[in-house]
Amino acid sequence: MKRFFALLAAALLLTGCAAERADSRVSDLQRAYAATGGCDARVEVAVSDEEETRRYTLDVAKDGDKTRVTVLEPEALAGVAAAVSGDALALEFDGMVLDAGGAGSGVSAVNATEIVLRAAASGYVTERNSERYADTDALRLCFETEQNGEMLYVTAYFDAANAPLYAEIARDGKVLAYLEFTDFAFHDIIPASGYYN
Repeated sequence: MKRFFALLAAALLLTGCAAERADSRVSDLQRAYAATGGCDARVEVAVSDEEETRRYTLDVAKDGDKTRVTVLEPEALAGVAAAVSGDALALEFDGMVLDAGGAGSGVSAVNATEIVLRAAASGYVTERNSERYADTDALRLCFETEQNGEMLYVTAYFDAANAPLYAEIARDGKVLAYLEFTDFAFHDIIPASGYYN
């Protein structure tokens, strides 16, 4: 009987240590995302609304509070870029820039990556666990974050270097956007990675 209680105490101690390590990793991840000056990413984004799901392959370059999103696919839109700084949005194509007014309050291909990065930096963590994503042991985190006064729920998977692999953005129980990060590099913290290249 003493042996049983000793094993139970050891198991509880190990569980406590594992939970402490998980808390530390989440804190480290959020500090890294909050501290970075920018990142470059290639992202496959699917944005859903009531009528259809639109799919894009995007290059995303974030530098401070400025984000530039360039469409690679679909081919008909290839080369079109959107530059977002705060709430200002400008569309760019072939050297011409069009002021497009505000960035809007909804979830779109232009702001989906920014929402995920902001959630990783400062969102409220509601769930955390380890799961497999594709062939990678991943940290799965669920965040609550606000977008223009609306509560959004972001579920994201991160690799061992804390680079994002996949994310979903939902509101009121409905997934609005799916993001698969096929390449990602922080400018000053996490080394480049090419997951599926």
